[in-house]
Amino acid sequence: MTNAGPGGAARWVFAAVASLLLASVIASPAAAATPPDRTTLARMDSVIRKGMERSGMPGFAVAVVSGGGMVSARGYGDAGEGRRATPQTPFLLGSTSKSFTALAAMQLVDAGKLDLDAPARRYVREFRLDDQRAADRITVRQVLQQTTGMPATAGGPIVRSAADGTALEALHELRGTTLVRPPGTAFEYSNGNYILAGLIIERASGEPYAQYVQRHIFTPLGMRHSYVALDAAKRAGLATGHRYWFGLSTTHGPTFRPGIQAAGYLIASAQDMGRYLAMYLNHGVTANGDRIVSRQGLETMLAPGRPGKLGAWSDHADARYAMGWYVGGPWSEPAQLHPGRAPDSSALMVIFPRRELAVVTLTNAANELSVPGYPASVDRVERNAVDALIGDPVDTGTSLHRFYLYFDLIALLLLAAVAWPVVRAARALRTHKRPRHRRRAIAGVVTRTAGGILLVAVPALTFGWRASFLWQPDVFTLIALIGSLLLVTAALRLIGLLRSSPKPPQEGPVPVSDSSFVFVPGKE
Repeated sequence: MTNAGPGGAARWVFAAVASLLLASVIASPAAAATPPDRTTLARMDSVIRKGMERSGMPGFAVAVVSGGGMVSARGYGDAGEGRRATPQTPFLLGSTSKSFTALAAMQLVDAGKLDLDAPARRYVREFRLDDQRAADRITVRQVLQQTTGMPATAGGPIVRSAADGTALEALHELRGTTLVRPPGTAFEYSNGNYILAGLIIERASGEPYAQYVQRHIFTPLGMRHSYVALDAAKRAGLATGHRYWFGLSTTHGPTFRPGIQAAGYLIASAQDMGRYLAMYLNHGVTANGDRIVSRQGLETMLAPGRPGKLGAWSDHADARYAMGWYVGGPWSEPAQLHPGRAPDSSALMVIFPRRELAVVTLTNAANELSVPGYPASVDRVERNAVDALIGDPVDTGTSLHRFYLYFDLIALLLLAAVAWPVVRAARALRTHKRPRHRRRAIAGVVTRTAGGILLVAVPALTFGWRASFLWQPDVFTLIALIGSLLLVTAALRLIGLLRSSPKPPQEGPVPVSDSSFVFVPGKE
């Protein structure tokens, strides 16, 4: 759907021409690939090591592919439990998993089992939204291109069944979702789209999503250190996840959410991801010469769609969303890319078609601080590794340690500001000190109570307690502490007010003192 009128038509034509030009640039034949030389790889290695030090990142792995062949694969730091990170260490992929889901869909299109322009409900009858007529119009293509109109929160941290439920249960949680845009009109990144995409793949193929990916993608590509099940990955040395809690890197997870696996919870090593990216550079052909997706299917999958913005790690660079991939990025030339982030792991994969060059970075740490000024330090290490590889300027930005120095100082000042009234209220209660201005004291109790309840309820009102503390533990810990201290102050002040309340006047006859009778001489 497009805007009506000459202006809307002009914008549509301009967008279409821009998309075609961008697609032709990206798909244009490249000169013979020139692998990065030793100096370039050494520069990337130095940038990674310095970035890990500045961010306190525990473990990291990278693979570089050129001309369809592996150039370099390295591991850095700690994978957990005293194990060194290696190119074979499995990491959680986060949202880079979406590209696997899109690839599976294109395989099914090749096989004639899936129609991109068919309604999604043809395959998943259980798909329902607040506006069912709009839901009925949503196509498979729109699902993969994230243009269904589902909001960013749909299928995100608030999905209760993600950790211990099924994809169908997660889909049922979307039933009350209200579309923020008409289907097909604009890009809106939402995990809900890829929860639905995973179910579409299951219904079209007749196989569970995880089994399909293992049989039709991991195995043909020789991805022997990639997994769809947590237990198998742990036995193979899955990297232990880490989160930052007030600047300290703390062990956590890794978080695994099978209910939304198609949106972000596949597991793979850097070396295996190199094999995966090499298939793209070889236009759908594996290292063994087997084709796992048609060239036309791959081109359809990577064709740029509606415009959008990338995150803070890229300085909010412009991009367009294809299917499971962005096209654009913050670099000096167009790229095909997708970042991935779980609560305790992070990933980035990038293809530079002109150079026939691809790179993937994986790390067992992540942070989701959504506060102004956050430098996205962990993600920037991954971006900077790519910068160094293609010769772009490397901007290290503010180190995570320096940022948290300021953040923790502000947090301490805020806590001190709300803790001091607790001390004063407790002291007044102990000494039976009455408030000077009773009405003002009552207003203070009411204000603190309302503010405390609101702050303590913030996690429940946003993503839910579990998800809030999973993704942003330090921010929501600070919010909860401030809210709790406000409530404690209000409770102490209220007790003091009740104790100091004036006693009501006594009922009954008023006693008369003897002094009310005066004897005057000479008077009777």
